[in-house]
Amino acid sequence: MRKLLSFPQVQPKARRMKVSPRFDLVDLRLFLHVAEAASITGGAARAGMALASGSERIRAMETALGAPLLDRQRRGVALTPAGSALARHAGIVAQQLERMRGELIEYASGLRGHVRLLSNTAATTEFLPAALGAFLSAHPTIDVDLGRVVS
Repeated sequence: MRKLLSFPQVQPKARRMKVSPRFDLVDLRLFLHVAEAASITGGAARAGMALASGSERIRAMETALGAPLLDRQRRGVALTPAGSALARHAGIVAQQLERMRGELIEYASGLRGHVRLLSNTAATTEFLPAALGAFLSAHPTIDVDLGRVVS
């Protein structure tokens, strides 16, 4: 008679997000400040918030993500791989926001404009290059979209 050995099934712990991580702009800016300062205290101060508030926001981000973002050490913090990824993406978001802000300020102050110009092939090749070149030189903040009319 053969004795069958049975081993208990070991299920690896699934590190799935229990809650979809939704970080607001304040969270992302705080995280960037913490990453730059290598300190929650320093990052919270740069973000203009109390240490307790900054620490709670970071902890809430980690809970929502289901993974640690910071390795807390005696003298500050270091980014985990997830934290490095978040810092990279948060930096891109911050850059895009600054670009958006700058472009919208130009529109608000009347320095930018947008013109859509439709033309047939003959006018596009014969008449528009000189006229459009002179116009764009005189008005560098105007964007022109040139489209072709098919007849």
